[in-house]
Amino acid sequence: MAALAWVPALLWAQPADAERSCDPAAIDTALSNSPICPGDHVNLSVIATGDILGYSWEGPGTGTFFSFSPNYSFPFPILGEYTVIVYGECGNDTAVVAITAQGAGAGHDDTLHVCDNGPPRALEMSLGPHAAGGAWGFNELPHSGIYDPAIDLPGDYVYTAPFPATCPGTSQTATITVVETAVGRDTAITICESDSAFDLMGALAPGVASGGEWNRYVFISLVPHSGIYEPGIDSSGTFRYSVRGCFALVMITEDPLLPWFEDVDDDGFGDPLVMEWSCEHVPGYVADSTDNCIGVVGKVGEPCDDGLSETVDDMITDSCTCAGSLITGIRSPQDLLLPFSIWPNPNAGESLLLRTAEIGRGEVEVFDAMGRLHFSMGAMLSPEPLSIDLGERLAKGLYVVRVTANGRRGTVPLMIR
Repeated sequence: MAALAWVPALLWAQPADAERSCDPAAIDTALSNSPICPGDHVNLSVIATGDILGYSWEGPGTGTFFSFSPNYSFPFPILGEYTVIVYGECGNDTAVVAITAQGAGAGHDDTLHVCDNGPPRALEMSLGPHAAGGAWGFNELPHSGIYDPAIDLPGDYVYTAPFPATCPGTSQTATITVVETAVGRDTAITICESDSAFDLMGALAPGVASGGEWNRYVFISLVPHSGIYEPGIDSSGTFRYSVRGCFALVMITEDPLLPWFEDVDDDGFGDPLVMEWSCEHVPGYVADSTDNCIGVVGKVGEPCDDGLSETVDDMITDSCTCAGSLITGIRSPQDLLLPFSIWPNPNAGESLLLRTAEIGRGEVEVFDAMGRLHFSMGAMLSPEPLSIDLGERLAKGLYVVRVTANGRRGTVPLMIR
């Protein structure tokens, strides 16, 4: 036996006498031991005539081999088509031989262990050498021969060979008993840091096979785990339950405890002295803890409305009341009032123009009727009209525009329609 790489050198050989007659290689008969039985080699031979240099042999997935003999044996019984080439000085000839296992029967009985969350499996892989092309059945009903744990049931699957079983010790039928290990599908759960310790088995599907082991993924490694998750000690991660070669994952997200503060006046600010810890939002509580006026909407120093038309610049005082200054009080002396005008008014709530006699850096603010700040920007004021983009469109209602510059302040009502 020699490698096929030697063949070209042989083919290039030229006869010493150019006028000598030369007969091309011709295959009369290609022979094999097909159909083969379990344990047989694949034996091939050819009867050929002509001026022959050698032979090459190739099967499905076997590679190519060269010999000077018209006989060749492959030690493994791979079924399929084998190609034989006879090389001659004046030409080559090729034959194809089909190797089958028609007499090998249905193969042998076996037990196939599968996972209930595993992929489909071809049952014929468990038969061993057998005659292909037969029929599968389950509970006396036809079956595809592909076991899918998602839809099929464990039990006995019977294969019937399409040809008579002529090989020694073979039979016409074989049974593959499918045994399924239940581990269920992967699952994900969210818990709170304050929850009690619990058995991870409870996170798996009902009926999971017992006796397995738990591990936790740490980067790409598996670290043994007790299977009892203890919040506050364990942490978010992926846990793996394995039994009889099958496994399922439990992905846990542990939410931390957060402080929530009582918001009696529903202004979005919480009482720092009344707090609850929870992983989720507590009704009537907020995450903010800066309310310094419990029971009043807003905080000290924020604008409000005292309901009096004769006052301006209403704001929440240190005593948690809403109070403003009398108009006569803020206009004496007159130069403390900063006059300005805005238009259009009423307004669509998207932009407005502002003009004042003041020159210098100032601040423009917009408050709603409840004194809540909706817009604030710094601007360079001058007698020239200033275009102000209010950003997000304001809702319909009454607002107050306040301009502050050079120690002076003025307010103008704004109607959004």
